[in-house]
Amino acid sequence: MDEVNVTLEKYAMLCALMADTGGDVQKENDIAVAQGVSPEDWKDAKEYFTAKMQDPSDMGKTAMAFMPLFQAAQADMRGGGEPGSLEQYTKVHAEMALRKDPADPSSKIDHLIVIAENGFTHAEWLEMEGYWTPRVGSDEFPEFDPVLALKFRELFQKEADRINK
Repeated sequence: MDEVNVTLEKYAMLCALMADTGGDVQKENDIAVAQGVSPEDWKDAKEYFTAKMQDPSDMGKTAMAFMPLFQAAQADMRGGGEPGSLEQYTKVHAEMALRKDPADPSSKIDHLIVIAENGFTHAEWLEMEGYWTPRVGSDEFPEFDPVLALKFRELFQKEADRINK
């Protein structure tokens, strides 16, 4: 398949709208149709862009083009605000990094358990992670904010102290 009837921009928007469908094809098709895309075109686009993003010869170009479009669509859906507070992000992030599996204390706890315990779906967590990580993680990201990064480190230390006591 060399071409599809859905642009990468439209595909990213549809993926944002479908973030909580859990792969339910009927729900996906209903959203696609509501956005003017036939179920057949959605299926073709999903297969095409998934294959492109997994193709080593693409060298990540499609995925790198997709992510900002996807994140912009998510931001539009939430009215441009934060998907969750820095405090929430830090708490979940710290728990994922530091909590141990009660059944096997030599292993980290399953991140999906932490996400659920904190009241998020996996899609919601991925949105929050995609929003906060570039802002507080490293100055290699254009969104990096040194003031927020310092606040994150302070909050993370408080969470680490809570988890490790």
